Amino acid sequence: MKNLLDFLDDILQSWANKKILLFLDYDGTLAPIASVPSQAVCPKENRELIERLSQIAHYQVVIIGGRPLEDLKQMVSVKNVFYIGNHGWEIESSPLHMESLISVQAFSVMRRIKHDLTEQLSSIPGVLLEDKGVTLSVHYRMVSQDKEFQVRRIFEHICMPYRRQNMIKVYRGKKVLELRPWVQWDKGKAALWLLRKQEVLWGKGNVLPFYIGDDTTDEDAFEALRNKGVTVFVGDPKLSRAQYCLPGPQDVTELLKHMIYGAYEKLAVK
Repeated sequence: MKNLLDFLDDILQSWANKKILLFLDYDGTLAPIASVPSQAVCPKENRELIERLSQIAHYQVVIIGGRPLEDLKQMVSVKNVFYIGNHGWEIESSPLHMESLISVQAFSVMRRIKHDLTEQLSSIPGVLLEDKGVTLSVHYRMVSQDKEFQVRRIFEHICMPYRRQNMIKVYRGKKVLELRPWVQWDKGKAALWLLRKQEVLWGKGNVLPFYIGDDTTDEDAFEALRNKGVTVFVGDPKLSRAQYCLPGPQDVTELLKHMIYGAYEKLAVK
């Protein structure tokens, strides 16, 4: 897969007079992966670069992630950007009410699963169960290696009956197991929804979605934006559907610098 930085100048030049809708995943993209989610801090340099990008009319920055919306806003804390949390289930200032898509039965199922997971995983040191309202995540990055299989086995045992009835969906990330109601909504659909909103403002064909992410949950966005924009996988892109790659979060920082430099250079020419 091609390194984005080798082609960035050509991409930005071809879209010099149009809007770039820049989606930035949080964990593993803007901030290094941490053992505990609360310790995954966005570097000060990245925050400052995002703030500078947010002041350039050429760009609309979108911070997207699996964290609850309010947590995501607090971790980045930059104004004039859009925030999408909970894998697309929470969109800031959006008329979408995701809760209305979920039945009372689905909420009941999620509560039962949470109860069972809490009860059966509580004896394993290092497990963190994160309740995000409409979704659940089981983090096991701090679990000893010999106990990881036990965590996954318990999770599968509890979830399997509901999966067979198409009541829930399960996603596997980097030392995390994620659980969502069976509703057709994800980061990809959230990205498309926001893209259409921007196209109403700027005109169809005048907005370039530019999505950067590192996890399996970002693959939905890579697929949704295929042939519509630029998609970038951060890390080792073994089976990713993205067009380009960046080796790590430090390269995302370099990307943001290049984007700012390119925008200022364009203004200087004018």
